[in-house]
Amino acid sequence: MNKIIGTFLIFGMSSLFVACSGEKKSEASTEDATASTEIANTVTDDATTAEVTNTEVVANLAAIEFEETVHDFGTIQEGEKVEHIFKFKNTGDVPLILTAVQPSCGCTASDYTKDPVAPGAEGTISLTFDSKGKPGNVNKTATVKANIEGGQTLISFKGNVVGEQSGAPYK
Repeated sequence: MNKIIGTFLIFGMSSLFVACSGEKKSEASTEDATASTEIANTVTDDATTAEVTNTEVVANLAAIEFEETVHDFGTIQEGEKVEHIFKFKNTGDVPLILTAVQPSCGCTASDYTKDPVAPGAEGTISLTFDSKGKPGNVNKTATVKANIEGGQTLISFKGNVVGEQSGAPYK
């Protein structure tokens, strides 16, 4: 008789344990579904906010348009300093502000319009290349940082530096 009561007691406890664990799963599933919905709503809200923010940022950016982005100096005598002025126009609706012009090497110096350039107005960027010790073909860039889409753009120049003595290009 004790064996029968013990068996029913174990069976009853097992059933209760299984029922309780199933209940937790359904509670957990409900909680998971609620959390997923909240996350999905948050992501949607964030995406909408990001779109609005990106749209607002693009609307608040200037636009820069150069007359030319590459200049060819042609043949340069080694030791000569050559300069080119890149002209640009602000084609955006807000003032264009150049924050930096960074040449790709120490052999090039830059100067640029530092005051805000009004929409429709023009500005300049000057690059001066010192060819001393730079024989052969050169191709240099300068990174222009401004309040434009992407935050920066490139301008460049090229040339062929020939030796002082022979006038022939170095090899």
